[in-house]
Amino acid sequence: MAFDYSAASPILKEVYLPALQELLNNATPLLASMEKEITPVEGGNFVISIHRTRNNAAAIGRSEGSTLPTAGQQGYVRAIVPVKQLYSRINVSGKAIAATRSNKGAFLRALEAEMKYVMTDTKRGLNRQLNGDGTGALAYWTGADNTSPATVDDNLGNGTTQLGVGSITCDLIDASDNSTKLGDSIAVTRGAVSTATTSVSWTGSVSGTADGDYLVLEDSLGNEMTGIQGVISDANPPLLTSGLHGLAVATYDDWKAIVIGDDSAKVDLSFPLLQQLVSRIVSESAIDESDLKMFHCHPAMRDTYVKLCQDERVFYNVMKLDGGWEAVTYNGKPIVADTQCRRNAIFAIAPSSLSLMQMAPLDFMDKDGSVFYRISGGDVDAYGATAFVYQELGCKARNQNGLLKGLNEVWQ
Repeated sequence: MAFDYSAASPILKEVYLPALQELLNNATPLLASMEKEITPVEGGNFVISIHRTRNNAAAIGRSEGSTLPTAGQQGYVRAIVPVKQLYSRINVSGKAIAATRSNKGAFLRALEAEMKYVMTDTKRGLNRQLNGDGTGALAYWTGADNTSPATVDDNLGNGTTQLGVGSITCDLIDASDNSTKLGDSIAVTRGAVSTATTSVSWTGSVSGTADGDYLVLEDSLGNEMTGIQGVISDANPPLLTSGLHGLAVATYDDWKAIVIGDDSAKVDLSFPLLQQLVSRIVSESAIDESDLKMFHCHPAMRDTYVKLCQDERVFYNVMKLDGGWEAVTYNGKPIVADTQCRRNAIFAIAPSSLSLMQMAPLDFMDKDGSVFYRISGGDVDAYGATAFVYQELGCKARNQNGLLKGLNEVWQ
């Protein structure tokens, strides 16, 4: 019998390629843009003073000898921005550290790799929050389904969700009140992704579900930043019944962004619609068109814009942005594609009206003299580290930003 490959397998060496291969999308375009507008703050909540109303006793005509108009006054309000505390943690065993102490034994040194990648993952999480509405929703139930598996979407009929690969411990929140847990600390695993839905399975108990209920990271509801979906809107953010920064739309009807379109009645993207959004913002706020620095959307909408240009035989430039991202342009302004942005919409953003109000920048805790600490006070052979950041997205003038929503996409 020949000494074949199967017989030789016990003595064959395995050859490993020198570099670790990356499957994850780690791009954070919105975070990179917002990091240019950081406001360091101290004390309690962040306070923004807003000039809201004019003196209406201005340029009033009167006949000769008549009584002069009653004096008026300027009107101001204060927006209160509460700080959010956001944390990331690692835990590495002593044996894993020893086994990966050099290139001879491993592709990566465990402790260094965990510290490096947790910072990457933290920035990705911050970018997700900045694209969100403050709920931290990762995916939405598509109907009443209390039995694993179920199908979820982005609440707009797309299979795109914020769920990652692997098991994630989540709470399932009742969308009718944005507070009741229909599933507490369930272990959710993402399955097959299609155009319209994504399959999920879970372990744990779920009950009373309905269309629109949503998954959040365990115990995170109400503790994440309120992103552009909550800020660039004509309504109060879902979790803030008293309004964004304490200013409810019902009372301050001008404290809202310019919104055009309806998610329940989608239309095709057009140049007149884009220009209408820009013109509405300029005509109803204190900025001019030069202050609108960027449009922000999902890659599906960026591709829709490119197709519109091709169909209309309109030339567009490609702009190189900080961080290495490339963006197509409209009227010289970049249309930035972000995979964590909501679908079927384009945001028009004036960065000067927004700011990351930061009490403590992203860093590892080291106030006791060391970044690392022994797990369980030294009773366990493992070491941990915690990264933190105290910040919130603050808005100085909502009406300087706009949203064009309810748009058809070429991906659909």
